[in-house]
Amino acid sequence: MEAALFLQETLVLDQLLYAAGALLSRGRRKNAAEGVDVDTHRRFGEVRALTDEWRALEARACGAATAFQACDFHLVWARHFCDERTELRLVTVRRQGRLVLLWPLAISATPFGRVASWAGDPVGQYGDVVAEDAPGRDDWIEAAFLEIAGWGDVDFLNLRGVRADGAIARWAAWRGRVLGPAAEAPALDHSAYETAADFIEAGWPEAKRNAKRMKKLRAQGKVGFEIVQPGPRAVELMRTAFSFKRQWLERRGHYGRAFIDGRVENCLMELAADGGGSGLVVTHLSVGGETAAIEVGFRQRGCHYAYMGAFSPAFAKQSPGFVATELTIRACIEDGLGEYDPLPPADDYKLAWSNRRVAVRDYGVVLSWRGYTACAFALARPAAKAIYARLPLKVRQGLRLSSVK
Repeated sequence: MEAALFLQETLVLDQLLYAAGALLSRGRRKNAAEGVDVDTHRRFGEVRALTDEWRALEARACGAATAFQACDFHLVWARHFCDERTELRLVTVRRQGRLVLLWPLAISATPFGRVASWAGDPVGQYGDVVAEDAPGRDDWIEAAFLEIAGWGDVDFLNLRGVRADGAIARWAAWRGRVLGPAAEAPALDHSAYETAADFIEAGWPEAKRNAKRMKKLRAQGKVGFEIVQPGPRAVELMRTAFSFKRQWLERRGHYGRAFIDGRVENCLMELAADGGGSGLVVTHLSVGGETAAIEVGFRQRGCHYAYMGAFSPAFAKQSPGFVATELTIRACIEDGLGEYDPLPPADDYKLAWSNRRVAVRDYGVVLSWRGYTACAFALARPAAKAIYARLPLKVRQGLRLSSVK
């Protein structure tokens, strides 16, 4: 295996496939792990035994880890996605007995070999390790990687959704190769606004358009807005949001990966029922007592991640989703959160409420010769999606219907 990895790092083939090899010699393995203890945890019982330490590490890693690295998020995800084909593994790195890094991975059997990807996929939108922000962090990540490479039963490491400001970003850019085009995550840093009134007075162009939309909505009935915590009401709204979203996808002829795999909906339903420490919230805009728009989000460490928005076709002409976004941002400010993150890609409607952007990239690392096939597939997916998006609407709708059947 080490010879294969050496050749991958030195031959042109890895550049043609945008995959990175790893030069693994016993000397480097020893040096990378010097001063730390690295372990792999495979059984769910072992994972649960780490929950207190995981949550404590989250709190110390607040500068990098997102809502999609939360311990409670992963515990729910594992109940829906781990089976005979998919296994949750955690790599832990300890320094003097203290947990300093945790790397959650899903190991899946695919037609292209065994692939290690972020645990939490495809529900999670950002991938990262949970690690203390300390000078030795890149060394800890390298030590964890050498542990992964030493398993011997993984062919390809697929790291999707790595933010440029993430803990693993620098290491991934060095070890891995970019898979597909770079994306951007728009964000609204509203920490400068002490109150929602200050935000409104800032004169955002979209707020002026929303004032007109709100007037039209009020003409149809009393407008209400609420933030719903996990519980029966959140489950009800989540179910409605999925219904609205499926109708929208059908009209547009889009697939929506999350709406093909029923496990995604079941996972989010459980989070909506009892989110624990996942931070899930549901914002709800109503008109005349009827649901006009819903946004499912996650709140973690001062940031609101706008995960999924949906609106009722009955109110489509009034663009209730835009209004719901502004009201959610106002609520974030009043609740003391400093940032609203609508997640990639950087679509125009998201950029209307943003004042900064962060690059987001996918990386791949080939760990065996068979891993090149998995790498090629990972490279082909973005191109296939781009081609599909350019097809005429009727063609997309026909393909979508045929796949559902």
